[in-house]
Amino acid sequence: MRLLFVLDQWPELSETFVVNELEALRRQGHAVRVQAARIAPHPNPEAPADVDVEVLGGGSPWRDLAWLALRRPRACARDLARRRRWRREEWVRPLRALAGPARRIVTDGDEHLHAHFAGGAALDALRLAALTGRPFSVTAHAYDIFARPRNLREKLERADAVFTGCHYNVVRLRALAPRAVVHEVVMGVDASAFARTAPLPGGRSVLAVGRLVEKKGFDVLIDAAAHLGDVHVAIIGDGPLRARLSERIASSGAPVELLGSRAPAEVLAAMQDADVLAMPCVVARDGDRDSMPVVVKEAMAMEVPIVASDEVGLPEIVRPPYGKLVPPGDEAALREALQNPPQDGKAGRAAVPDTRTEAEKLSRLWPS
Repeated sequence: MRLLFVLDQWPELSETFVVNELEALRRQGHAVRVQAARIAPHPNPEAPADVDVEVLGGGSPWRDLAWLALRRPRACARDLARRRRWRREEWVRPLRALAGPARRIVTDGDEHLHAHFAGGAALDALRLAALTGRPFSVTAHAYDIFARPRNLREKLERADAVFTGCHYNVVRLRALAPRAVVHEVVMGVDASAFARTAPLPGGRSVLAVGRLVEKKGFDVLIDAAAHLGDVHVAIIGDGPLRARLSERIASSGAPVELLGSRAPAEVLAAMQDADVLAMPCVVARDGDRDSMPVVVKEAMAMEVPIVASDEVGLPEIVRPPYGKLVPPGDEAALREALQNPPQDGKAGRAAVPDTRTEAEKLSRLWPS
């Protein structure tokens, strides 16, 4: 199948799951190209260089719009009529900006459009599908469901298929959009790429990975670390809360190091040196939350024991004997779990969802 991935940005470092899925689909024989609203400000250095990537804003928009209006006048008129409704909840791209991509979809023979995240990319995919007569699907993740669900019901119910990465999200989406066809397709990992090459260090090293935002619960981790004695905590990631978290570390004397963003290979190396992965997710005050962070599955593949919050989709993947769950936001419970972490990290590797298997499931569920 000729597939078009419709994305807000490519190839974002924190969205390795998009790259992994695209590569798995290409290995299955699908021809996949990317349409992105922009090049990611923090690009993934391991993204494949041979992907056909089209960034919005090029070409001859008015000429393309004339081409599209002549061939699809009713679809263009419907798109313009719907703009007022969509604009009540989110910014809507001018039709002329989508005319060039629509023209290329038709001329290149793209057969299916797939958007990652039910935000701007999903609205672009919905509109392009209507303009070109192609089916489209969307994978909804987390912020686009819980924090900024803009025009979400319409996006879900007009999609030919909806995917999300955990049962927790499936329940939410089906309740929100009863007519939507919602499937659970987990964001898997290639376990062979995360094979451990040395035994666990056997020390007191804790690793956490994620953007420095409220929903990750890193403030709770810092508070717990301040009372963990000789435990060392390293947090990989960057984000708007970096200064606030740095102040919290300094004022508490917690043995926590903020390492900033790291390439996937560097995250892998950090996992080799970690004794436990901490994923203390919480529901943020604005409703934002994680679903099932990919880094948890990467740690499982690396046989690293996991301590995580009993929140969102984490209980679906973090289980004994390789994982331990604690109430979200409970610093004392998190501290106790990190002092006495699970010991059988090897058991986690067998439970890792595989990228190839999940991509095959995805392609089977796409409408033909």
